[in-house]
Amino acid sequence: MPLLIGGGLSLGAPPPANDGSVILRMCKGADKVKALSTMCHSYLNGYIDAAHYFDKGKTTFCLVAGDKEKLPVALVAWIDAHPEALLQPAGAVLRQALAERFPCQGKR
Repeated sequence: MPLLIGGGLSLGAPPPANDGSVILRMCKGADKVKALSTMCHSYLNGYIDAAHYFDKGKTTFCLVAGDKEKLPVALVAWIDAHPEALLQPAGAVLRQALAERFPCQGKR
């Protein structure tokens, strides 16, 4: 007889560890709460570093001097305009939001 842990068994794919709602909560208060600012910027910096490493220079977004400071506000505005992003995996949300808000090659 199989053992069910946690009170139930889901046959679907597990939900993402972080989704758009988690990113929104972290970054929405970044301008007011130092801990949220640190969490938001750290998460974004980690994503950006990973994207540049794994995309081998073919990232869909480009940041110039001063853009990193604008990221939390830009990301919150983008998620607010795309409520469907709240349930999407955080990586997919960041990829799309950064591509739209910080496009490469003079597309701004």
